[in-house]
Amino acid sequence: MTQLTTSELHAESARYAEEVDELLDSVLGHEARMASVERGGRFAVRPGGDGAAPERIPLRVRGQHLADLSIALFLDAATAGQPLALTATVIKVFSTLDRTPLVRLDYRSDMTSDPVCHWQFHAERGAFTHLLSLAGTARPRRVPSPHDLSRIHLPVGGERFRPCLEDVLEMLVRDCGVDARPGWEGVLASGRERWRLRQLRSVVRDLQKEAAEVLEEEGWSTRPPEALAESRVQAYRRW
Repeated sequence: MTQLTTSELHAESARYAEEVDELLDSVLGHEARMASVERGGRFAVRPGGDGAAPERIPLRVRGQHLADLSIALFLDAATAGQPLALTATVIKVFSTLDRTPLVRLDYRSDMTSDPVCHWQFHAERGAFTHLLSLAGTARPRRVPSPHDLSRIHLPVGGERFRPCLEDVLEMLVRDCGVDARPGWEGVLASGRERWRLRQLRSVVRDLQKEAAEVLEEEGWSTRPPEALAESRVQAYRRW
């Protein structure tokens, strides 16, 4: 395959930024615009463009500004000739009363110690702290900060089955009462479908033999290529 040029990659990342921008505008009517920023062949899609500090997206309840949404989506051309892939995601929700995030969703394709994709909750609960305190006494290396619940990383499906931005937005609207534009349900459903179909294509590309077996069980006729790609199972083994 021909290596994509930097200008082609930049155009692709800009199209993705427009897609995310349209999603946020259709659901939240947000004030910050998403833009693509290039850094050494890697692209960051975030609100505010190339400024020193990325902007946050205001979240309102009946018009009152109560929280902010921070989004950073990182894309990279992992394979020559292939389109940009989403290799890292950091989504945070902040209260206007505090600088510490309320919750954050992190994804990094190169994560080694923590789950590839996970939620962190910056909150406290007595019963959970009690459990962690006892565990910290028994296994201090595993539980070094028993009073910090945000140190718990809750895995959510790994690289291929992780939540999407649409899932986070729906949580904010449904469970947190954030203001949304009329028709937001359909916008999020369509975006979620688009995201999951992309992930499905990635899964099929990873596991071509397994995908062919399922199709044949359903009555399809398949013929493997002369050089069948080896199944890439590592993404399905990592937590």
